[in-house]
Amino acid sequence: MAAAWIGFAGGVIAAVVSAIVAVRQSRVEADVQAGLLRLERDLDAEEVLKRYREPLAAAAFDLQSRLYNILRKEFLERFGTGPLADEAMWTTLFRMAQYFGWTEILRRDIQFLSFPEDDATRRVAHLQSEITRRFLTDAPGHALMIWSDEQRALGERMILSADGKLMCTGYAAFRDRDDAFGPWRRRVEEGLSDPASRERLREVQHLLCELVESLDERRVRYTRDLERA
Repeated sequence: MAAAWIGFAGGVIAAVVSAIVAVRQSRVEADVQAGLLRLERDLDAEEVLKRYREPLAAAAFDLQSRLYNILRKEFLERFGTGPLADEAMWTTLFRMAQYFGWTEILRRDIQFLSFPEDDATRRVAHLQSEITRRFLTDAPGHALMIWSDEQRALGERMILSADGKLMCTGYAAFRDRDDAFGPWRRRVEEGLSDPASRERLREVQHLLCELVESLDERRVRYTRDLERA
């Protein structure tokens, strides 16, 4: 009887141990699988950022440069009236729309990667989010306030597909679309004429500088020419 009980108890213990080992093994396998999925997701995010790093950096640099000239170099006082006034407004709008365009292109790819944990990708996403927020907030007033849906709409109008790749339209094609961008041009002119817009532009320009610094990893192409307004 005792021997049978010992044998039964031993069998139960062995079964329990086997179950515990199986559970732990399952958890280890699940953790490994989750880790591999995170790694794959981060690698995909890095690849997307690598693909658009240069055009996004160029667009951010061009826009911050124009904002710096407006805030520190009296761009509007020099070119806001007279024969170059119209072109001054169109080129300012183009740089803004171009940035929104590349931001929208990156957003379309990155959104499917579900919150990548890669530091560089997360940093870029954070800065883009902050720039979006600075444009949409009404804290400094309504001058040049652009809601996030409007930012995306303006960016969408800039996007074109060539050889299966998404890119932004150039300035010549942009100028041929007065029907689509004309109302925005007038809105930019009205916003820039309001002194209250300066606070918004300064905050955006500083964030764009940070974005360029994050994108220009080697600090050789753009960052040496950056200045905060």
